[in-house]
Amino acid sequence: MVQSALWVAFRGVLACVSTFRRRWRRVIAATTMGIAIARAVIWIAKAVASAGTVDTALNLLGLGEYVRPFEQGVDNVIATVVAIILTVTPTG
Repeated sequence: MVQSALWVAFRGVLACVSTFRRRWRRVIAATTMGIAIARAVIWIAKAVASAGTVDTALNLLGLGEYVRPFEQGVDNVIATVVAIILTVTPTG
C-alpha cells in the first residue's frame, strides 16, 4: 500500500514537471514571437516611411531611447544566429 502511494506520488510529480516544461516552452515561444513581431514592425515602418520620420515619431512618444537599444540587441542576436548557422552548415 505504501509502495503504491509512493508510485502514484512519483507519477504525479513527473506529470507536473512535464506540464511545467510544456508551459515554459510556450512562454519562451510567445516571448520570442513578440520580440520578432516588434522588430518586424519597426523594419516595415522604416521601409515605408523614412527612417528619420519613424525615429522622430518614436522620440516624440518618448520611446526612442528604448527602441534603439532594442533594435541593436535584436540585430546582434540575429547576426549571431546567422553566423552560427553559416559556421555549422557545411558548404558544398
